[in-house]
Amino acid sequence: MRVEVVHIGGRYSERVFTHLSSVSPGNVDAYQVPRSLPPVLDDAAEYLPAELGAGDVIIAINIHPELLLEIPNMVGGGSTQALIAPIEDPNWVKPGLQRQVTQACAANEMESAFPKPFCSLDPSTPAITEFCEQFKVGRPKFKLRVRDGKVAGVEVVRGSPCGLTHFVGGKLVGLPADDSLPEKAGQLHHGYPCLASMNLDPATGETVMHASLYLLRDVVKEALEEARKAG
Repeated sequence: MRVEVVHIGGRYSERVFTHLSSVSPGNVDAYQVPRSLPPVLDDAAEYLPAELGAGDVIIAINIHPELLLEIPNMVGGGSTQALIAPIEDPNWVKPGLQRQVTQACAANEMESAFPKPFCSLDPSTPAITEFCEQFKVGRPKFKLRVRDGKVAGVEVVRGSPCGLTHFVGGKLVGLPADDSLPEKAGQLHHGYPCLASMNLDPATGETVMHASLYLLRDVVKEALEEARKAG
């Protein structure tokens, strides 16, 4: 499976591209589009790379709303099976735009997903599930090995596309495998650091960064409980 990342530059886009490329070398292409564009575009397609659409999955990171809406129409009928537009800030994809893009993808027989944050991506449709499996991304899942009351090893079955989960997993090794582990994982979440926005999300009343933090602590707690059951 090949992935194309369309972005406007910046640290977050760089992290996603770097991490995905490290997991599946040679299978990720990145295209940078203009950051500053007028609110209304005469022809959105002229700002998108002509090569776009050769991959199986397109990840669109914080691009102009009209560019995002144009992608399904531009690549529909080709190789692309899914469009993922992560929402690390509530302003990246507003609800109305999400509905429009979802409809455009459906009209072009493409899957779509708008994970908020990206690390909450649910592998629930065929192409997106394949993407999650090949690149080991999506809602984080750890497997812990515990020996003598400490974390002896961590397998990241799935993790955040920005690489934060893998960073945290490596730092958990050697820590006490007790009820303090989820909180310590949360401290590591700030240390990487997570680049999700601290802007309040009107839909949840929380920030996207806090949603990412809570998710990480929950999955570490789940992994600890599974390790205890396994003995």
